[in-house]
Amino acid sequence: MQVIDETIARGGNVVIPSFAVGRTQEIVYELHSRRELSPDKLDIFMRTPIYVDSPSPYPRHRSSGRISTVLTRKRRQYIQRGDNPLDFPNLHYINSMEESRALNGDRESKIIISASGMCDAGRIKHHLKHNLWRREATILFVGFQAQGTLGRQIVDGAKHVKLSARISA
Repeated sequence: MQVIDETIARGGNVVIPSFAVGRTQEIVYELHSRRELSPDKLDIFMRTPIYVDSPSPYPRHRSSGRISTVLTRKRRQYIQRGDNPLDFPNLHYINSMEESRALNGDRESKIIISASGMCDAGRIKHHLKHNLWRREATILFVGFQAQGTLGRQIVDGAKHVKLSARISA
């Protein structure tokens, strides 16, 4: 979480490529757990918008109240208290490609969680195009990056990567 704090402090975006619904839920849950921070850090965190940008069925899971079946005791306690760990004030779900593109026109610091996890397709490529070159931004990988993928090139420290001209939904 220190990397996220440092990136936001310097005015950058945190872009997190995410594989699947379950992984995205894990990330959102971990961000939600930050609500237990000290008051000064909590204020900064609550002012930082978090966007889940994926055309996956994830928002349907959110609206129906379903959460991944693998729940820790702490997560069950959140839910039993009536607190949905996948829904909090600064968390936003992006549904359309237009909304996704608009995120990169806004220079406010934010956290963007987007598919695909290995960066070879999907909306994540658009976010990489607008953030890879920014010194104040962080691309935060939370999963394995297979050989031959764009994600692996970035993790391995490539100075230049090629992003296709057409970025798919």
